[in-house]
Amino acid sequence: MLQRIQSIWLLLAATFVLISLKVSFFAGNIVSSPEAIDKLYQEVNGLYSITNNILTITVGVMAFISIFLYGNRKLQMRLIYVAMAVELLLMVNYEMIIKKFSEGNYSIGSILQLLVMICFVLAQRGIRKDNKIIEESNRLR
Repeated sequence: MLQRIQSIWLLLAATFVLISLKVSFFAGNIVSSPEAIDKLYQEVNGLYSITNNILTITVGVMAFISIFLYGNRKLQMRLIYVAMAVELLLMVNYEMIIKKFSEGNYSIGSILQLLVMICFVLAQRGIRKDNKIIEESNRLR
């Protein structure tokens, strides 16, 4: 199971997602109303809203479950595709939240989200290589 490189990539993706629950994606000031002078400092992370929480946990669980689907590579590939789509949806959700801020900066959590996508792509690549090896061995029989 963990001898395969895609399992390592999926484990890293799950770890990065769980870290992103606490590490902020964006930090800055949000204005409570247009005429207000007061600015409220907030950090956006996986626990910022219920939508972020659900999407983040869903991506992490999908990445973790797909580690154990090494016997069914087709299902593993599909689950990774779905996890990538949910991760993109999460990134879009982050960007929609960031539009509410008047000023701020991206934090280390934004890099973690990109690393999750990179890990998913590398896991897919490993699964494709396994499929190619199986096809070649079947052809030799």
